[in-house]
Amino acid sequence: HRSAPKQSRDETTLSGQSVCFTGQLQSTINGEPITRDVAEALATGMGMCIASNVTKNLDLLVVADPNTQSGKAKKEREYGIRVLSDTVFWRLAGVNVD
Repeated sequence: HRSAPKQSRDETTLSGQSVCFTGQLQSTINGEPITRDVAEALATGMGMCIASNVTKNLDLLVVADPNTQSGKAKKEREYGIRVLSDTVFWRLAGVNVD
């Protein structure tokens, strides 16, 4: 199947976008840390596709530290993928974090 061109997507609509989580997420909900499993379940519930690796087709990389030098972050910069801190990602997603 063909996906819509990236430039035509509404930046605030996360549904249909692919997301990869990397690193230890910092946000909490009701004092409970958001684990990778919880993050992926929340994102899936919003209609997002979970990616385990950074590829040229990835829409968003969610990180604890946007300045990370991890392998995934280096690939993301090479591919020009949008990176968000987990705090900003949850705010955009409408998830109330602590």
